[in-house]
Amino acid sequence: MLSHQSVYAALIFSFFTAFSNMAGAQQCATNSGGQVVCAAPGGGAAVNSGGRVVTGVGGCAVNSGGQVVCGDTPGGGAAVNSGGQVKTGVGQCVTNSSGQVMCSSAPGGGAAVNSGGRAVCAGGCVFGQ
Repeated sequence: MLSHQSVYAALIFSFFTAFSNMAGAQQCATNSGGQVVCAAPGGGAAVNSGGRVVTGVGGCAVNSGGQVVCGDTPGGGAAVNSGGQVKTGVGQCVTNSSGQVMCSSAPGGGAAVNSGGRAVCAGGCVFGQ
């Protein structure tokens, strides 16, 4: 059973994430030369194994081979599973204690891992694709 504190924290996190995405939040990353590169509003950014920043329409993450994989939904998320594969979703994504990527089913929705290692998502969780 979730404690009131866990539920409250998840609600605050979800509200903040949804508000940030409505405001056109975007990710930035620093390349090997020290330059900061930012994605377009709602987009993601990550550094590949060669030190270059790759940006995308949605959230980005680096797979086990050092390649950047980005989602195709603005405000969406990306996370790496236990096998080193990047999975994406329409909402923020997290990796649970079992190594599975879970994403919010709500576009731009928040996701977090609770103290028990389970994903908690705004609008409910779905497996990353």
